[in-house]
Amino acid sequence: MQAITSLGTKKGDLFLADVNTQLRRNNITTDIKVDTSSNLFTTIVVDEPAPGLRAILSFKVPDQRAGKLELQYLHDYAGISTSIGLTANPVVNFSGVVGTNSTAIGTDVSFDTKIGNFTKYNAGISFSNADLIAALTL
Repeated sequence: MQAITSLGTKKGDLFLADVNTQLRRNNITTDIKVDTSSNLFTTIVVDEPAPGLRAILSFKVPDQRAGKLELQYLHDYAGISTSIGLTANPVVNFSGVVGTNSTAIGTDVSFDTKIGNFTKYNAGISFSNADLIAALTL
């Protein structure tokens, strides 16, 4: 499947536009967008290379700092997402949650390899039933 769309806006004497295309083949979807500033935005999604797994590669040309590779795993009782920037000193992110309809526990952590330190670390737990919904985040 292939789709091509375009959008244009005129503001005074300035005309802003972009062209988008989406290509699909089997379990791979590629989105490409080009704007009037000659920026190229690309996202490639591979669904189900393994059961429950999704891989996402995104980047922007000419901005070399905007690239990112992300892996997501979804299960009935767990969800995990991890990403890494495609730079010389990337930021690595990890988030995950484990639980059921009534109880869940999760975390969100970021590590900056340039400074060698964690820049974000959050955790949470939740409980819910018919009479009560409670959550605690740290």
